[in-house]
Amino acid sequence: AVPPPPPRAAASTPADFQARCNAPGVVLCNGFDSAADIAGTYGDNRGTLPGAAAPEIDASVKASGAGSLKFTIPSNSAANTSGNFFTNFSRDLSVQFGENSEFYIQWRQRFSPEFLNTVFQAGGWKQVIIGTGDKPGCSPRSTKGLCYASCTPMELVVQNTYQRGFPQLYSSCTGSTSSRAFAPFDQAVSAADFKLQNARPAPYCLYSQGNTNPKTYFPPRGNCFGYFPNEWMTFQIHVKMGPRAGDEFKNSYGDLWIAREGKPSEPVISWGPYILPAGPAAEDQRYGKIWLLPYNTSKNPNQVHPVGYVWYDELIVSLEKIPDPGAASAAPPPSPRN
Repeated sequence: AVPPPPPRAAASTPADFQARCNAPGVVLCNGFDSAADIAGTYGDNRGTLPGAAAPEIDASVKASGAGSLKFTIPSNSAANTSGNFFTNFSRDLSVQFGENSEFYIQWRQRFSPEFLNTVFQAGGWKQVIIGTGDKPGCSPRSTKGLCYASCTPMELVVQNTYQRGFPQLYSSCTGSTSSRAFAPFDQAVSAADFKLQNARPAPYCLYSQGNTNPKTYFPPRGNCFGYFPNEWMTFQIHVKMGPRAGDEFKNSYGDLWIAREGKPSEPVISWGPYILPAGPAAEDQRYGKIWLLPYNTSKNPNQVHPVGYVWYDELIVSLEKIPDPGAASAAPPPSPRN
């Protein structure tokens, strides 16, 4: 007989999201319930910037509450298909993270089948960029050096690189003394192969699985954690910086967990110790800003494809690991490193 499926975790509810927001260590929550939750422009504490389409609040599709953040990916659109949403970690810019500190970011994300099934003529679409927070005095009219765009020395990016169909991580838009720009979190396992999601158990998530015909990234022959349409997936990133040495944070760590809707999160990437670019020491750049966007590098604006959609909801930034949705009443699992 076929064994019964495992019990599903409780679905996220407004009360569940609020419980996670009220947990110790939380410094930012955004439920994307109204236009006020995304209001602003570059130089403001948070806001949106348009692309071929513009971000908006969708009251009909949401993980909880009254709405979610919706991005539309039009046909015949260039790389900046949909614009972006950005927010600093705190309204007064007091919450930022530099050497010898750590933080966690959790968000829910939903993908339409049209978006996931399209093979874009492009280099791969992003999910989030975590980078340098703005400095006091930043405003839409402020001078250069107080407001930071998405491309910073210390940025961390989650991306569907080369449209492999699963999230990967890379760091830095500029590189540093001993680390190159756009350095992928790929772990070598031989002279010709490496793990693209290095925390996945056997049969792993390997570069070589993309060289088979057909590709074998996913079970049963591979074990990459991919994207799934029409469900609220949960993503969580952990960043731990070591001491600063010049333009780098030495002995740093990064982790990524992913969960399908109603299921517990699974480790996908566990990286470190590694050298994390930090920008010029005199600038004292610190993590303090996140960008949500489906920016699709080198996308061909002449490609005709179905209109796609991506939604975000339940964004949380915390000093502590954040419980999975539906498990907010339980104690959060410990960080893999202390």
